Amino acid sequence: MFKSLLRLLAAASLSLTLALTGIVASTTPAQADNENLRRFLGAAAGIALLGTVLNNNRNNGHPHYAPPTRQVIVPPVRHSLVAPSRCYTRFSGPQGHFSGFGAQCMQSSYYANQLPSSCLDRVFTNRGWRHVYDAQCLYRHGWVRS
Repeated sequence: MFKSLLRLLAAASLSLTLALTGIVASTTPAQADNENLRRFLGAAAGIALLGTVLNNNRNNGHPHYAPPTRQVIVPPVRHSLVAPSRCYTRFSGPQGHFSGFGAQCMQSSYYANQLPSSCLDRVFTNRGWRHVYDAQCLYRHGWVRS
C-alpha cells in the first residue's frame, strides 16, 4: 500500500508541476535571464532527485544482485578404463613417429566393445599397415595408462 501511495503522490506532483509550468510560461513574456535559468535547473534537479528516491524505494533499500551462476559439476573419471602399458608402443613410418596402443594387444586384453571405435586409426609403418588406438583419443574418452 505504501508503494502505491508513493506512486500516486509522485504522479500527482509531476502532473501539477507540468500543468503550472504551462500556465506560467504562457502568461509571461519571453525572457532569457539568469533567474529563469536557475529556476529551470533547480526544477530539473528536483525531478531527477525525486526519480532517484523513488527508484531506491522500489528496491527497498537493498542493492539488486545478479542471481548466482550455475556450477558445472565434472563427472569423476572412471578408473576402470586402464590401458596396459605393454600395449603402448612407438611406431616408425615414412612420415615420422607415432605413439599409440596396438589394436591387437588392446583387443586381446579387453572386450572390443569397451574400446571407442573413433580412436582406432590405420597407420603406415616401416613394417606395413597397422591398426593403432590413438593415445590422446583414449585419454579424452576416460582411459588411463597403467
